[in-house]
Amino acid sequence: MNKKRTLIILGIVVMTALAAIAVFRQPVPVKASGGFERLRSSFGMVGITSGQSLRVSVANSIMPNDADLPPGPTRVAITFRMLDGTLARNGRTGEVIRRVIDLGRGDAAFLDLDYSDLPPGPIRAQIRPVVVFQPPPVDDTETTLTPYPPDAVVSTVEIINNANRRSEFAVFTHPAVARGFNPQPDPPGEFQP
Repeated sequence: MNKKRTLIILGIVVMTALAAIAVFRQPVPVKASGGFERLRSSFGMVGITSGQSLRVSVANSIMPNDADLPPGPTRVAITFRMLDGTLARNGRTGEVIRRVIDLGRGDAAFLDLDYSDLPPGPIRAQIRPVVVFQPPPVDDTETTLTPYPPDAVVSTVEIINNANRRSEFAVFTHPAVARGFNPQPDPPGEFQP
């Protein structure tokens, strides 16, 4: 019983540390070809093993009626980096595991990486999810951008148990979301508003 309790406490400590890191992170601007900027949300290393999947979810949080921002979609690319910094590839096809999608206002998407899709390797694969997003252009030149809010694209990383499809833990990049995240629900009858 003590081993189980130790594992639970260790899990809570890891989740708390990851949530704290997510609270203080901001998207990092990177120059793209053509001179305009892209923003990148890069997570720390996450380990998965047999029977687990790593899911990266992204959502465009700009409201459909917000006239202060460009109306076009936000282009998002989701990739995974291995421990040595190389892009994760499918073990059967050799193709890079990635997803590129144009997210309209309020849209969301995700990409799953199942441990069994990776090439044979260590029992526990260490992977770093990376989300790069390009704000929509203000006009047709695609070089003039309006100031884009840092919370326009919200990213989440989850480790999912493949057997029961339940999330084992999750990390958010948006500070407003992370601040309200509570991994332990309040016990019934003890809620204090």
